[in-house]
Amino acid sequence: MPALRPNAPGSARAAAELAALVRETVTANAERDVLLLSAALLSPGLDRPHHRRLLRDALEPALAAARTRVFDLPNGDVVAVAPPPARGLDAAGEALARVLDSAAEAGAVRRLRLPEAAAELLAAAAASLGLDPAAPAEPPPPGPALDPAGLALAERALAQADLEPAMQAQAVCRLDPDGTIAPGWEDRRIAWPRLAALLLPGCDLDGAPALLRRLGRLAETRLLAEAARPAALRDWRPIGLALSPETLAGAAFARFEAALPAGRPGETVIGLRPADLLADPGALPPLRQALRERGFRLALDDAEAGLLDVLPPARLGLDLLRLRWTPELPAAVPAALAALLAEPGGPGRVVLAGVDRAAALAWGWEVGIRLFQGPLVERRRRQG
Repeated sequence: MPALRPNAPGSARAAAELAALVRETVTANAERDVLLLSAALLSPGLDRPHHRRLLRDALEPALAAARTRVFDLPNGDVVAVAPPPARGLDAAGEALARVLDSAAEAGAVRRLRLPEAAAELLAAAAASLGLDPAAPAEPPPPGPALDPAGLALAERALAQADLEPAMQAQAVCRLDPDGTIAPGWEDRRIAWPRLAALLLPGCDLDGAPALLRRLGRLAETRLLAEAARPAALRDWRPIGLALSPETLAGAAFARFEAALPAGRPGETVIGLRPADLLADPGALPPLRQALRERGFRLALDDAEAGLLDVLPPARLGLDLLRLRWTPELPAAVPAALAALLAEPGGPGRVVLAGVDRAAALAWGWEVGIRLFQGPLVERRRRQG
């Protein structure tokens, strides 16, 4: 078991490893609970051996957990990181609070959450090394632009790559205010930052949107192939897939559809992205009719509230709206969204996505929404 030395110097390596963990967590869109003990907020008396032993004993529960990493930083700060639910961190925080009985010292112990607290933890790691986290960092030189040769290499790599590290899967659940949770379907999509880091590390993707769209269609082809594997069909669960119109019209989607057992198209939600609909508005009516005739459900995918006045749900004629949560949403509900929520059955056609806090659930319940998706939903589903 590693020794902790609160209020005594740790290693520069620990600071570097903490920064690396924070960046990896953000890149993977993973969640981690954090306990931060700030040495600068402790009184000088706590530097005596007796008090250091009390602090070390209080942190034993965090150290004992197999999946907890503890970083003893050079300035005496201690950071413990664990996947939720982190009961060891809860116990350690309560024990520390008993040792630190003054109000000022109690503020030295804080619970944080990654990825939301990424900037704060990176700043803590930098400050522990004597660096100024507020100083502007030298911007990295732009990477090489994606070109046809690079695209060909990426396509060959994608054909053989394990897509699991670049996938994001979240349950869409019905959550009622009484605490009832009922899974609806699993939303599966490609996390583009992860895929780009896997296939095109360091490449400047902004300068070649057409090449990037081509790579995206190939990635969607792989996504469909994975969903149509015999093992996936044997363990079938209703799913949601965000796909481009080109992919929906292609052979990969036809093969996916042909592999589905009878009745399964009705358990599949196809998400249409706002950018694709805005790029070719005339393509929606025939696409909508063809997919509906074959039993698929259609959703406007990952839409910000401000876009709904441009793409009003009533005019699109889709089955669902996958609305992206933002903290500003309760105070700024656009007219098109307000009209949908006022319709009989309208709130039942809305999925509130990106739910990461109780305020999102509270607002959704207030306006009648019951379908939710996001980190907070995943935590509640695991716990319940």
